[in-house]
Amino acid sequence: MTRAVSISLEEKRILPLIEPEHDVAEETAKRLTGLEERLERISLDIKTLQDLVEGYSASLSLYEARVSGLEAFQRAAAMIGSWKSQTCIYSENGVCKLWRLSREAAKQLGEEYVTQDGQVYRVVVSKAPWFCGLCPLYRAKEAKR
Repeated sequence: MTRAVSISLEEKRILPLIEPEHDVAEETAKRLTGLEERLERISLDIKTLQDLVEGYSASLSLYEARVSGLEAFQRAAAMIGSWKSQTCIYSENGVCKLWRLSREAAKQLGEEYVTQDGQVYRVVVSKAPWFCGLCPLYRAKEAKR
């Protein structure tokens, strides 16, 4: 059963008043199309940035694993070096008297690990025991009798 919709005379007079102008509707459609295109470009830009970030994240994970391995190596060298620095004939008052560093090497090592002995730079092994841990020229002090 179909029901007829009846519109009163008053409603018929109002209907044309709420209809948008033809060129306004076209302009709005153009704006929406332009907006959709811009959103699509932004979406592609975001995807590109997301891919870059994921690539950087993968690289950082690799570096993190490598740094973790180096830190473990440094801790082991420091443990061994701590003992060697206390028992080596070349260690005097926490300073290695065997190795002489150039100014450039001293700068690279860092001033917290270096002391100057006249014109010679020396390693403060009490602060850098890993240096002794890596030293191939270690010689034990004579045992006191």
